[in-house]
Formats: sequence, structure tokens, C-alpha cells
Amino acid sequence: MSPSRLACATHIRRSPLPFVLTLVALVALGVGGAAGGPFEPGSAWAAAASADPAASGALVQVTAVTPQVLRPNQDLVVTATVRNDTATALTSPRATLRISRFRLASSMQLEAWAGSAVLADAGKAVGSVDIQGPLAPGTSAQVSVTVPASAFALLGTPDAWGPRGLALELTDVGRRLGLDRTFLLWLPDATAPTPSPVSVLVPVVGPPSALATAATPTPTPTPGATASPAPGPTSTATADADSAVAARELDALTASTGRLRTVIDATGQHAQVSWAVDPSLVEAAARAGSSSTTWLADLTQRSARRDVLALPWGDPDLAALAHADRPDVLKLARDAAASSTATAFGSSPQTQLLWAADDVPDATTAAFAVRTGARGLVVGPQALAPADPAKSTRSGAVSVQTGAGALTALVPDAVLTAALTDAGTLDPGATPATAAQRILAETAVAAHDKASSGQPLLAALPRDWFPDVPIVQEQLDALATAPWVDLTSVTGLIGRAGDGSARTALPAGTRSSQELSPAHVVALGDARAAVAAFATVVPVPDALLAGLDRQILSPLSVAWRAAPSTRAALVDTVLASANARRTGLSVLVSPKFNVIASATKIRLTVHNALPQDATVRVDLRPRKACLTMTDAPKPTTVAAQSDTIVAVDVRANANCDVDVDVYLLTSDGTVVASPVQFSARLSPTIENVGTLVVGALLGLGLVIGIVRTVRRGQTANRGARVSAQAAAVPPEEDTP
Repeated sequence: MSPSRLACATHIRRSPLPFVLTLVALVALGVGGAAGGPFEPGSAWAAAASADPAASGALVQVTAVTPQVLRPNQDLVVTATVRNDTATALTSPRATLRISRFRLASSMQLEAWAGSAVLADAGKAVGSVDIQGPLAPGTSAQVSVTVPASAFALLGTPDAWGPRGLALELTDVGRRLGLDRTFLLWLPDATAPTPSPVSVLVPVVGPPSALATAATPTPTPTPGATASPAPGPTSTATADADSAVAARELDALTASTGRLRTVIDATGQHAQVSWAVDPSLVEAAARAGSSSTTWLADLTQRSARRDVLALPWGDPDLAALAHADRPDVLKLARDAAASSTATAFGSSPQTQLLWAADDVPDATTAAFAVRTGARGLVVGPQALAPADPAKSTRSGAVSVQTGAGALTALVPDAVLTAALTDAGTLDPGATPATAAQRILAETAVAAHDKASSGQPLLAALPRDWFPDVPIVQEQLDALATAPWVDLTSVTGLIGRAGDGSARTALPAGTRSSQELSPAHVVALGDARAAVAAFATVVPVPDALLAGLDRQILSPLSVAWRAAPSTRAALVDTVLASANARRTGLSVLVSPKFNVIASATKIRLTVHNALPQDATVRVDLRPRKACLTMTDAPKPTTVAAQSDTIVAVDVRANANCDVDVDVYLLTSDGTVVASPVQFSARLSPTIENVGTLVVGALLGLGLVIGIVRTVRRGQTANRGARVSAQAAAVPPEEDTP
């Protein structure tokens, strides 16, 4: 016995008054329990809950409570495993079942009962059984205690239904050595509680390495184009090796003991459980090994008649997209998700569900979700807390106002989520039986509460959930059969959103240190837009865009928050790959031109290394006004993997030396090749001087011809005619 307990025992022996008061309190507990009223925090065992919770030398684990919901005229059978962890044998071991008859009315009271110390009050004994002894140190035994219905003496009034404290203790010679606490769910025959909708949302997402496998492009032959891997780092041997490593990691996760395998095994038998599937995981599993393909076949088979919601491809970090204001990138993720899930599931699941990376997203992220058309945004249990705890409800769907309009926020219940995530956090050493009784007690408390009765409840599991399959299966089985629970889909929950005006507002603007920077998000989005613009020069753009969207989206996954340095390197690789896709077109030009005419043609060579014909425009941009293009650039089609000479009409307006930049443009003016430069020496006045010289020479020749004709005199024929005319006329007289 510890010194504190020894001192306490000595004090009780010396002063009988505290002992009497304790007896009175215990009697009061029995009276209150018989009345079937709710538990009050001032109860004696609640005060003892802070006592030393360490075991007293034995292990007790309840392994079955039958029935899970007790009705009148039913016997209760509790089965347990006991183990002697002391150093001596137990000569007279005995198992006793105890019940606290007062109804537990809140999660706080449930927690107080479950967390009470081993030696704290455990209620009234209602049945016991001797264990065949002696029980040697380290040995175990199975024990079953059956209690007739008449021994409980619980009220049958309509409001008396609900959880009670139940405990199985192990004693030896009257000394308690171990105790396991759980709950009894009492439901009188005349009681018909109003079922509360309860939804369970399970994320089916993979590790960040799976994105490497899913983002590797696999282009197919396209009419008019030669199929070839996209240029850049993703088609190198290094990237192939990385994909192989990622595939092996995914195979380990989908193997019999892997996390993704246990997620399907734990929830696959309950069609009411909703799955939020990352389509990139589906694509990666289809390309990985045998365990992954088997897991994928099981996933698709169990998705039939189930509420399957597709996350945007890669499960992108919504906060990073919102803070960079890139709705276009989110649209890429949704479009990729629609095509991927349609292939895997035969139809396109709902893609308007978004899941925040932060438990408490900021107002910017919420408004971004509204602007992008989200039907619902999953937040953490701590978000949108009730402004007035006294009037709080546990509703899992509330409508909140953002700067862009109303948004349906899906708010998980903290206790239900913790119970399914890891039952040991609520009850260390929980078994499937006690975990099921705890989750039934939690839902019963919510259904019994007037403020929460009829309100939908949500349990949203974390992205890295690694379930304990037997425990989760038992919990879901209990929820599926509980009279006060209506296990429903998350899609149905979205349509039941309540008023969120009484909730606390989301923070105005916060940014996690693990979030991808806005500069990186903008760079990724711009790189994708640049490649898409470049692809318009070829007749089949999809051949150049194959796998691009998935590469751009891969660094945006929430999973990369755990490895920011690796994510930064991936961003650089993706940007380099995107830039490599925009190569293949170039201009070959002489470095110097001499222009001596005012109007002339400059001939350039356009080189096309792409596997498709490319239609481009050549644009000359002189840096001085002394040279101009005569006409606007005209489209020119360059055959695949060939060269074409393009003649550009220019006009020289004055004598000068000018540098000219040459651009290759798409039809809408987007630059598709690195500009080249040449120098031109313009001398259009030489052409004018030459014209004057030639004109002067022609005029001079005309004058010389006339003079020579005059000086040469008459011809022979012309002189004969003149002599004849002179003979016919009489000579005139000489004049003195």
C-alpha cells in the first residue's frame, strides 16, 4: 500500500466520522440508482475518479456483454478474462459483477466512470462466481457471470433508458485485485427513442510515394501523332526506380497486415459507412504488385451500393490552394478524379466533397471552398465550437456563412471519432466488447439529450487511420443494431445541415508552417498553363499533355506535409519536367543581315523536333523603328521532325543598324520557343542613288544620240530626193 493510502487508512481508523459519511454517500448512491435518475457530478465514485488508476495486482478484461442492449426479462451475461499478475497464488479468487444504477447523462460522466481508479467505488454487486483456484502467478482464467433481470431493479419509465456503469472485479479473500469498467445499456420495452443519424466517414488515401506511381505518364498512340513518353525527368531511369520503390511500399500497405488492408477489412462489411477515396491511390494500386491489385479489386467490389465520395485527385492541400488563390488547379484535380474513379468504379462518384488539411481551417479556405462549388467541407472536431456551451449540440453538419456565401461544414464528434480511431485513448486496455459498449453509451447520451436529440452525428477518421479490425467491426455492428442510431451516409448528412449561427467563427487568416508556399503553388499552376498553351500548336494536344495534370498535382497532396523537404525537391522536378514539355520548336537565323532596299524579304528556318506537325507564326520585333514588318505574322505549318524556310516581308525606313528579336508564336500570340536575335544593317538610300544615276545616264544617252544624228547630216536617200526637187524649179536671178 502506498504511503498516501496508508495515511488515509490510519486517519479513518482514528476518526470514525469520515467513514460514516462515506457509508451515507454509498447509501445515497444506491437510493439514487434505484430511482433511475441521471448521475450527478457530486457522486462519491466521481470524486474517487482521481485516485491512483494503477492496477492492484491482477488484470481483468471484459470480453463479452450479452445482450449489448438489455431489456426487461433478459438475463445479462458478462464474460471476462482474468490474470494473476501478483507474485503469489490466489487461493480464493472470485469474480463479482457490479452496477451503478443511475443513468449517465453526458460524455463527461461516461469518461469519469471509465477513468475511475481500480479501488474507487464500482456500484452495487448484482452477481458473482467463484473461480477455480488456486490461480498461480501469471496464469489466466475465463469467467462468466450471469445476472437475472430481476437483480437489476431498474425503472421501466420511458425516460429511464440509457447507459449505466457496469464493472467486473476480481477479489481474493475479499480484497479487490483488479477491475474492468464498461457500460450497461438499459432500454425498457415501452421506450422507443428517436433514432439519431450517425455517419462514419473513412478516408481511403495512400502515402505520398504512391503519387509517384500514379503520376508517371503512360501515353497511348494517337491518330496523327507518334506515341512517346513525355520529355523530362519523369521518363528517366531514376524516376522509374522511384516508381518501383513506391509500388513496393504500396504493396506493403495493401498486404494482409498493412494499413490500407485493415481499413477495408474493418469497414467493408458495413455498406452504411462512407468512403472518401483518393483517385490517385486507385491508379497507383492498379500499377503496383499483386497485393495492391487484389486490394483494389476488393475495394471496387465493396463499393457497390455504398456511399463513395471521390476526393480531388491526390487529396490536394486545400489551404495551400486557397492561399495562392488557384481554383484552376483544384479544377484539374477534380477533372482528374472524375475520369479516374469512373474507370475504377464504373461511374463517377460525388467529387464536390473537400477535406481540410487543418482541423481548424481559416476563413480564406472556407470561402475558397464555396467559390469552387464544394457541397461540403470536412473540418476537425475543434472547429466551429458552440459559442454557448450550455446550449451546445453535437450536430455533425452545420451551415456557416463565409465571405463567398453559405457552406455546409461537416464537424466530427470528438468522442465518437476518438472511439473509432483508437478505443484505447478512451479506455486503456479496451476489448471489442467494452469498445462497443462505450460507443453505444456515447450515442445513447446524445440521443437522450434534448438539445442533441435527432441531430446528426459524424465520426470522421484521420487520414493515417490504422484500425484495430476486431474492435472497429464490433463497434460498427453495435451501431448498426442500436435502436437509437440511424446509421446513414455522409451524402445524406450533407442535406441535413443545421444552423451554424451559434458557432464560433473560423479564424480570419492562418497559414500552417507545413503548408506548401503560395509561390510554389503559383509556379505549378503557371507551368501547367504554359504547357497547355504550347500544346495548341499541334493537331493532337493530348499527346503533349499526357500525365501532365497528375505531375502538377502530385506535390500538392496533404500527405507531403509530413515531408516538406522531399516535397520541395519534387516541386523542382515537376517544374523541370513541365518546362521540358515546351521544347522542340526553334528558329535558325543568320546573325547578320545587310538590307540595301526599302522593301525586301528576310528568310528564316523554323525547326520542329516534335512528333507532330506544328503550326506557328514567326514574328520579328525590331528594337528600332527604322525596320518594320510589312504584314502581320502569318501561320506556317512545319512538318514533324523537319525544317521549313519562312520568308518575312520587311521595310527599311532609314539607314541604321538594328537588333531584331525573332519569336515563334501560337495562334493566340503565346511564345512557344526561346527568342533568337540577329543584327541588320539598313541602307535603303543606296537604292535611291542608283535610280538617279541610271536615270541620268539614260538622259545623257538620249542627248548624245540626238547630237550625233544632227552632226552626221543627210542620208543618201534623203539627198537624192532633195536634188530632184531642185531640178524641177527654175533658178532665181542672182541678187547683187
